[in-house]
Order: sequence, then structure tokens, then C-alpha cells
Amino acid sequence: MKKLFYRYRKCMFIGFILLLGIIFLPTLRPKQIWEYPPAVMNVSDNYFDYQSGLECSAYSSAYILRFFGEEADGKSLYENFPAKIPQGALPEGIVTFFRLQGYSITFKKNASIEELKQDISLGVPVISFIRVNMEEPYTHYVPIIGYDEDYFYFAESLPYMVNCQDEDLPYNRKTTIEEYKNLCRNVDGMYQCPYFVISK
Repeated sequence: MKKLFYRYRKCMFIGFILLLGIIFLPTLRPKQIWEYPPAVMNVSDNYFDYQSGLECSAYSSAYILRFFGEEADGKSLYENFPAKIPQGALPEGIVTFFRLQGYSITFKKNASIEELKQDISLGVPVISFIRVNMEEPYTHYVPIIGYDEDYFYFAESLPYMVNCQDEDLPYNRKTTIEEYKNLCRNVDGMYQCPYFVISK
């Protein structure tokens, strides 16, 4: 009887381990990274719109809408933007906004730089969620429209962050990939390399 009891306990333990494996194994698999071009620039008939307050969620969203050919400006969008807080808008606000407009959107967290480049290479700018700088906790939403081996290229809505002012360029800010790795680390104290992938 004792042997039967121990055998039953052993079977239950093995069954429990197998059940855990079935539940958690899919999330532990490495993310699939396919080959992507060494450089990409997602260009459209668009323009840079500059915020005057904490409205980067709406200004980034407006840029993406214009990329898809819709008329939009950040100031107007921000008036009724979802999930606003005194410091701006929460990430779920961007997700809710695009879903209400009929778009598909995914908020990716804990991504790698390779995965980010892969998503940019799909042909639509992504909205990156980064820190404004490494000295302060403030966060910022900004579209990344392209990349190459050394830089990410942005459609920046914060006037003081603009560092490329040539009117012929499709971007107005560029940041080295190494610097970007710091800006996208520990965003809001919880996210590593977070960004939004939007499609129609």
C-alpha cells in the first residue's frame, strides 16, 4: 500500500511538471527573428508637427495616421485622447486610440533591437516609447521611421530634441543605436525596448 501511495505521488508530481511545461514553454521559446534589410526608411507624404506640452502620444499617433494618408494633427487628437493622465497618456491610450480608428496595433515590450528593426522593415513607422534622457524619469512617444547600421531615424515632435533640420530629409532627428539602447531601458520603471506596431 505504501509503495502504491509513493508511486501515485510520483505520477502526480511528474504530471504537475508536464502541465507547467505546457503552460509556460511557449513563452520561453526565443522570439523568431527573420532577415531584414541593413537599412530602411519608411517615407510618405507627411510633415513634422511640434507639441507645446505633454501631448506626444497624440502627435505620434497623428504622424502615423498621416503616413496612412489620413488628415490628422496632434493638438486636435489630444483633446479626446484615451487614458490621459497629468503627465501625458498611458500606453493603453495609444492602443485604444488606434483600435477605435479601425487599425491593428500591438504594444511590444522587452523586445530586442533586432526585433525592433524587423518590425520597422515591415513598411510602417513604429511608435517608440523611450525616456527623454537618462538623467530624468520623463518618458516620450516618438515615431521611428527608419534605421541603418548606426542610427535610428525619428519624426520628432519635441522641438528641442530635433537635431536634423535639412528640409529635404524625411526625418528630423537621428540617434545612435547605442544611445537608443539606453533611452529604451527601464522605461516607466518596467519596460525594456517598448514600442507599438500599427497596421491597417
